[in-house]
Amino acid sequence: MRTRASVICSALAASTIGIGLVSGATTVGAESSGRPFRLELSGANEFNAAGAPINPHGDADRGSMTLTLNPGRQQVCWTVGALTLTAGDALPHVAHIHEAPAGVAGPVVIDLFGGASTEPAPTSYPSSTSCVSAERTLIREIMHDPSAYYVNLHNVQHPGGVMRSQLDG
Repeated sequence: MRTRASVICSALAASTIGIGLVSGATTVGAESSGRPFRLELSGANEFNAAGAPINPHGDADRGSMTLTLNPGRQQVCWTVGALTLTAGDALPHVAHIHEAPAGVAGPVVIDLFGGASTEPAPTSYPSSTSCVSAERTLIREIMHDPSAYYVNLHNVQHPGGVMRSQLDG
């Protein structure tokens, strides 16, 4: 004979299993669509490892970027918007995602274009959308703590970085 308590426990167990299945499906769907970041890049955000500013032009060098992290596809996709550069400065030829909090430089974790990346640098800005491969675990780490990572662009005049934005905005 089933008691009212055992019926309730059975119903809860069934609904928990159902919720787990739905939740799993939602996570997979979210991974395959990716997470976009809309970034405002500025030369005022560029620092060396000691925390000293490295772009004397500050916010005069600026632009925007959309970055989409997609662990399901093991891809990072990016589009660079229009850029404003100091007169005479070359277009960026290298871009990376680095690991470091705001105010200091850190090591490269993903090459977006130029440098060690197989993706060539854009020849004009705004750029089209391009994607590079990255390890799923690294992409998830970045998504878990975006404030610990930043994107920056480099040009000839500013080899340490012409403009930068933390991923948390």
